[in-house]
Amino acid sequence: MTFPIGRSSRAAPLALQGLILVSVAWLAVMATSLIAPVLPLMARHFADAPNAKELVQLTIALPALMVALFAVPIGLLIDRVDRIGVLIGGLLLYAAAGLAPTLLDTLPAILASRCVVGVAEAVVMTAGTALLADLFDGPSREQWFALQTGSATLVSIVVLALGGALGEVSWRTPFFVYALPSIFAVLVWRLVSRPVDVAGVPASQEPVVDGGWSALTAPALTTLLASVAFYVVVIQLPFLLTTRGYAAPSQIGLGAALAAAAVPLGSVLFRILARRSVAARMAISFALSAAGFLLMAHQTGYAGTLAGAFINGVGSGLALPTLLTWATGGDNAHHRGRSTGAWNTAFFLGQFLSPIVFAMLSLAHGAETALRLLAGVCAVAFVASLAALYRQGRFMARRVLAAKGVSRCT
Repeated sequence: MTFPIGRSSRAAPLALQGLILVSVAWLAVMATSLIAPVLPLMARHFADAPNAKELVQLTIALPALMVALFAVPIGLLIDRVDRIGVLIGGLLLYAAAGLAPTLLDTLPAILASRCVVGVAEAVVMTAGTALLADLFDGPSREQWFALQTGSATLVSIVVLALGGALGEVSWRTPFFVYALPSIFAVLVWRLVSRPVDVAGVPASQEPVVDGGWSALTAPALTTLLASVAFYVVVIQLPFLLTTRGYAAPSQIGLGAALAAAAVPLGSVLFRILARRSVAARMAISFALSAAGFLLMAHQTGYAGTLAGAFINGVGSGLALPTLLTWATGGDNAHHRGRSTGAWNTAFFLGQFLSPIVFAMLSLAHGAETALRLLAGVCAVAFVASLAALYRQGRFMARRVLAAKGVSRCT
């Protein structure tokens, strides 16, 4: 089912609008993957600056931190004002801040611009996802969320390759790609229309159904855990392969590509399990993640390490659209910005915390033990999901028995 759309002469077919909004979400990948290959070049360029290596690495981490800090306030904002206007403003801000390092000559100035990129990314991800949820409902919305989360990892492979190729010219050259969001802004302005409800009233004026912040606690905390687990593989796999003697760029590249390709397969699994409950899908996801971490910990060969990463990626690919659907499923359009903001905060906070958590565990116990501990955490989450599934089953059984009792009485 889809919401009827407030049509205008410029409104595009609904599927095209969905593709535009999915493409907008790829900017979250571009914020980090595009410049990752040129970080060593940046560090050499600013070698005379104090703490240059550490500051250059922050250019990757800062946008995710800014999304975690600003997604919820921005979500509350777009529940009160025009979402399309906010999205267009965020896209233009993203382009301006992303292009800034092509002209800046100091690391502090570049870091400031990266903070602004993160704020713009928070706007784009929160408003874009809320609009996607406005345009589609039910199974259709779930399919679009699966496409959004599953396609991002494939895009990251392309963006990494593009950043590396452009980095052959100069460390500044990849930053010119940040002009792309200005094109997205034009597409949103010209082609994406505002959803309306069945009465022809803007969706933001629907009757309020407020689950409150408490309704977002469970999906947000689960998203945080799933995000930490997801980014452990994304960030740590190259280092893990290197320490195990597989340091050739071709070996690392193949491993990263294989792990990334597993995520869309998880999205396909999400669609196969569409009729299953959130608890059932999360139980399968955490079981796959736990198995993947255990395999990575105990199978230290190249094939075993990649097999574990692949299994983990399938679990993450199943988890991300499930969690996004869960977070946005309880509210109508009046509170959808808050829901998508809370989800983005949890997800990007997990991205920021993941390398910190893994580094702390590895320093204390070693990488293999760290992987085993993460497998244990995922196993606990698997058991908790099974418990939730059991409670749901008992609740549904009581409802069926109660209904039968009523029918007998009548």
